[in-house]
Amino acid sequence: MNITNNFNTEFSEYGSNRADIEHIFLTFSKALELNDISSIKNYFTRDAEANFSHLGQFKGIDAIEAGLNYSGPELDLVRYKITNSYVAVSDDRAQQSVYLMGVLANDSGNGVLDSFLFGGHFVNTYVRTIEGWKISHLRFELDWQSGNKNYVMNWKLADGTVGWHQKKVAPTILSELDAPWIVFPNPDERGTDEEQVAETYIRYSWALDQADFSLLTTVFTEDAKADMSPFGPMNGRKEIVSLLKILRSGQPYMQHAATNFRVNVTGDTATMDIYRVVPFIPNRETLDATIFGARYESRLRRDGGVWKFEWLRYIPGWIHGDKSF
Repeated sequence: MNITNNFNTEFSEYGSNRADIEHIFLTFSKALELNDISSIKNYFTRDAEANFSHLGQFKGIDAIEAGLNYSGPELDLVRYKITNSYVAVSDDRAQQSVYLMGVLANDSGNGVLDSFLFGGHFVNTYVRTIEGWKISHLRFELDWQSGNKNYVMNWKLADGTVGWHQKKVAPTILSELDAPWIVFPNPDERGTDEEQVAETYIRYSWALDQADFSLLTTVFTEDAKADMSPFGPMNGRKEIVSLLKILRSGQPYMQHAATNFRVNVTGDTATMDIYRVVPFIPNRETLDATIFGARYESRLRRDGGVWKFEWLRYIPGWIHGDKSF
C-alpha cells in the first residue's frame, strides 16, 4: 500500500475527524502560501491564538491575519511542502504535529532562482464546535533557514548556536508537554494498520528532531536492530536510542521530513520504505520535482498493541521520483 499524499496518511472514503482536521490544516497552509489568511477565518475560534517563533504572538483572528500576512518584497514564487502530520483526537479536542518546508524566490532569468529556504514544525490545537472542527491554537518553531534573507527582513531568524547563552529565547514548542502523543496518549481514532505503521516513522522523526528521547524509546522493540550512518549496525533498543541521543546532542536542529511511505502489512508484521525530503537549492526545473535525499528500509512488529520498528536501515543518496510516486 502506497501512502503518497503530503500527510502520508490515507483515510476511509467516508472521512474521519482526523481527515477533517488535516483538510483544515492543508487549507490553512495553502492560504499561508498564497498570503490570503482572510480566506480561512471561519476555520478559527473567536479567541484563537498563534505563537510563531519568527513572527511573534497573536490573539484573535484579526491579529493572527495581520501577524501572518507576508509583508516583504514581491515574490515570483512561493512553495510550501507539508509532511509528517499526526493528529490525536480525544472527544472534542485534538492535537496535531506537522512539518513545513518553504521556498520564497524570484526568477533571476535562465531558470535561475534567487531563493530563501526555511523549515520548521507546528503543534496545533483544535476544538469541535457546532460548526465543525476549528483551530484554537497554532504554534510554529522556525528550525532553520538559508538563502536571501532580504525576503524576510521582519522575521526573527532561527538561532543556530547550541546550548545556553545570554538572551537565548525559550522555544515555542516543548515536545514533552505539547506533542500529540503526550497530550492524548490514548486517542479515539487509531486508523488502519497501514496508517499506524506510517505513524511509527512520524513519531520516530518527531522524537529525534525534538530531542524527546523518552518518546523515542516507544518506537523500537527491545530487540530492535538498525543500520544508520554514521554509527553503522546497532543492536537493541537501548543502544539505538543511546547512539541517536549522541547524534542529536550538539545539533541546533534536525528535520527528518518524509513522504511516499510504502507499507505492506501481514498480520502483526509489516515492511515500510520511507523517502526522506531534504532541502536543496532549487531552480525553475527542479522547484516542483520529486527529489529525495535518502530512504529508509524497515520492518515493524505489533508489540503490546503498538507498531514498533524491529529493523531500520538508513540509505543516503539522491533519488529522483518517477510517475509511480
